[in-house]
Amino acid sequence: MRVLVLVMPRLSVQLARREAPELRGRPAATVQLRGAAPVVAAASAEASAAGVEAGMALEAARGRCPALAAVPAKPAAELDELERLAAVLRAKATPHVAVATREAVAADLAGLEGRFADELAAAEALAGLARAWTGLDVRAAVADTWQEAEAAARAARRAVVCPARGETGALPRREGLAVRLAGPVTGERLTGALERLGLVLAAHDASCRGLEVAAAVAGGEVRRWQRRAAEPLHRGHELAALVRPLAPALEEAATLEVRVLGAGPSVEAAARRAGPALRERPAAAGAAARQLALAS
Repeated sequence: MRVLVLVMPRLSVQLARREAPELRGRPAATVQLRGAAPVVAAASAEASAAGVEAGMALEAARGRCPALAAVPAKPAAELDELERLAAVLRAKATPHVAVATREAVAADLAGLEGRFADELAAAEALAGLARAWTGLDVRAAVADTWQEAEAAARAARRAVVCPARGETGALPRREGLAVRLAGPVTGERLTGALERLGLVLAAHDASCRGLEVAAAVAGGEVRRWQRRAAEPLHRGHELAALVRPLAPALEEAATLEVRVLGAGPSVEAAARRAGPALRERPAAAGAAARQLALAS
């Protein structure tokens, strides 16, 4: 299986500039909050040239680039853009499409041989479709695995095809992540289960947009709820907070299953540390707007 990957480099900044055209051509960065310390989520090419890097504290970034314009990152909007592009590719090209990273979508080219002259033609055509649909900078690459294609696309100016080596790899899959409990379902046990589910998300470098809760009660009846969040969720305590309003109704459950909805890549900004990088909780959009007021 050969895989095409479409990368939208610096997607967070591209979306900010699409929303605020006055940021174009200026050194700019999108920022997530880490408590009281804003952290750079993504930097424009102009900001990167001045030494600004993702994960850097905003104060340090402005020390390197005093003219830096900083705006709140919108992780949910990034995932929405990726999902919309994936939907377009499914409708126009192939159903085998997945969001690979916070800036990339991968598609299986198997079955498309009759529609394009070769792999380069397929890459150029689908990248052109993505550019026309999003209005954003899109790079493309074809390789044996989506990881190799993603790396090649980032280094490409438009589209590139990597030599085939026969090392095939499946598209990334994150759906189906779930935890199960046998009753009684106490608040403490539910919180512990959701903390474990948060660890599973972290192990897959994933986030989710909500949870589906299925509780089997006496008599075999199964009650279901769906809870959705405004921002991508990464941590067990975030999952627990989403489900907490259901706790009284879940105490009667004989068995319980909690499954992630809208699984996708992590969109957290990893703060730069002296030691190993730590992943931290993403800022809520409302808090970012209140505390940052950074556009300048």
